[in-house]
Amino acid sequence: MAADNNFFVSLDIGSSKIVILLAEKSKEIEGQLKIFGHGIGPSAGVKKGLIVDSEKTSQAINAVVEKAYSSCNTKFFNVSVNISDPHLTIINRKGQVLIADSVITEKDVELALKSAKAVATSTNKQVINSVPNSFIIDKDPITHRGVEVDKPVGLEAKTLEANMHIVIASNQAVGSIEKSIRKSNLGTSMIVLNSMASSEPYLSQDEKDNGVCLVDIGSGVTNISVFTNGGITHSAIFKSAGDQITEEIAYAFNTSFDEAERLKIQYGDAQVKSLREDQLIKFKPIGGLEECYLSSHSLVEVIEQAYLDLFSLIKQNLKSKKLDRSLKSGYVLTGAGSKIQGCDELFLRSFRVRSKLGQVDTGKIDGNEMIISDPTYACALGLLLYEPDESYLEELQPDNAVGFMGKIKGSLFKF
Repeated sequence: MAADNNFFVSLDIGSSKIVILLAEKSKEIEGQLKIFGHGIGPSAGVKKGLIVDSEKTSQAINAVVEKAYSSCNTKFFNVSVNISDPHLTIINRKGQVLIADSVITEKDVELALKSAKAVATSTNKQVINSVPNSFIIDKDPITHRGVEVDKPVGLEAKTLEANMHIVIASNQAVGSIEKSIRKSNLGTSMIVLNSMASSEPYLSQDEKDNGVCLVDIGSGVTNISVFTNGGITHSAIFKSAGDQITEEIAYAFNTSFDEAERLKIQYGDAQVKSLREDQLIKFKPIGGLEECYLSSHSLVEVIEQAYLDLFSLIKQNLKSKKLDRSLKSGYVLTGAGSKIQGCDELFLRSFRVRSKLGQVDTGKIDGNEMIISDPTYACALGLLLYEPDESYLEELQPDNAVGFMGKIKGSLFKF
């Protein structure tokens, strides 16, 4: 969440589009943000989630900045921005400290986090996000069991372990983002992994507690983030996304990318079985003097197979991390690539686990129905809401702490 005076600004740099949103705290509903300004336009200089030409990207950003200015007559500087580097390294690490005075202090928590974040990175990489997942007190060195807590400060313990989800990006990817923003006369307040941002408006705490995977299908890349036991435990990026679907159409029917994109948007569906009848569709082949025809059945066959290939990559990735059976809340789909008819039904058919299209929690953010209801704005909305959670530094009140420790002792006694 990037604060600029009394409002917040997000900048989503995608492979096909750039979005800027401005929001302020609601006067009617506590904890809610209200969108009051926005701009959207075509992207440039970005390929598969990576900025390859910062000059072109900054020009595209400037064009969207002007649209955002004119939408609300408000000047801004600092922005929260996303990153979708396919070469990201994402790890989970633990850090443990001994408690000197038997009661956990803020300093103990900070030392445990510092120990977990002490990742050895190569000279060309850097940590961009480090999110505490959980804290475990008095972990047994033999059984590896302990008591998991959200707020350790004030509790009695001999040891404290911090578990963190750490995102590492290349200096080049981060530098290209900062350079493009700087050339647009803006400032970077925070860089956030795309899927971590997109999860903010769509996932409830109950879903995160029970296990859920957010699948953000963009144009250039697909991002996933897995949440279990309330915290983020896994993230991954795939180079296959909406543009790959379009490329498959272009290859199958020997047509241009733009013509294939038109066919996908105008006649596309994710499932052949959804078609009521086959029809002939006119299109322009590459180098053809005359227009040709293809069947809608053939077109949707190509689209369906391309989506199934993408879903297979996601399934294999989650299976390799042994996360495919731990998602009681299933999957939530968002991003521009999820807008095609039948995408959620095909995903459900492929995974055989509950899945749905994401719907924005209007209790968190609201304002413009066109934006709230369009998954194209998922990441930009999430960047407005995203902020590092430091509630773990809050100290349990004495009465609550005593009650909590009593429950722990009771549970251990029963065990």
